[in-house]
Amino acid sequence: MFGLLLALSIDPCALLPEKDVREIFEIASNTPVRVVKSDSCTYVWLGPLPSLAELRLALRDGKKRPSRDNESVSLRIEPNPQALRELDARFEKLTKGFSVDRGGDVREVKPQTVEWVAGLGEKAYWNASLRQLVIARKDSLLSVVIQRPSLRPADLSNLARTVAQSALRKQ
Repeated sequence: MFGLLLALSIDPCALLPEKDVREIFEIASNTPVRVVKSDSCTYVWLGPLPSLAELRLALRDGKKRPSRDNESVSLRIEPNPQALRELDARFEKLTKGFSVDRGGDVREVKPQTVEWVAGLGEKAYWNASLRQLVIARKDSLLSVVIQRPSLRPADLSNLARTVAQSALRKQ
C-alpha cells in the first residue's frame, strides 16, 4: 500500500523536466515549449522550419508551403500494484483487438502493432500504432507517447526508449 501512495505522489514532470526534453529532442533554446499537466506531463512545441529544399520543391510543384507540425512528448505514471500482470493483459488485448461499448454503440478496435522491448523496467512494450512505450516498473506503469511526424517508426521507438530511460533514472 505504501508503494501505491508513493506512486500517486510522483510528479511526471519531475521525472521528465523541460531541460531533459530540450536536450533529448534537440529543441533550440529560443523555441517555446508549452507544458500541459493533467494525469500526465506533456510538452508541446513547433517542429523545425521546412528546409530550403522542401520550400523550393513545394514552389516548383505549385503546392502550398510545408507547415511546421506540432511535436510533443507525454509521460504518464499509473499506480498499479499488479503492474506486470496489467502490462501482459494490455499487450494481449492490443495484439488480438477488442470491442468498445459506449452506450450501445459498439466499436471494434483492430489488432495493433505491438512488440516487446527488452531492457526497460521489469517489462515493456512499444505500440507503434499509438506511438506509445509502456513500462512496468515496481508498482506502476509508465507510459511515454511521442508525436513527431517527421520521424520514421523505428526512430520514434528509439526516441521513446531514450525518454523512458531518462525518466526511469530519476524514479
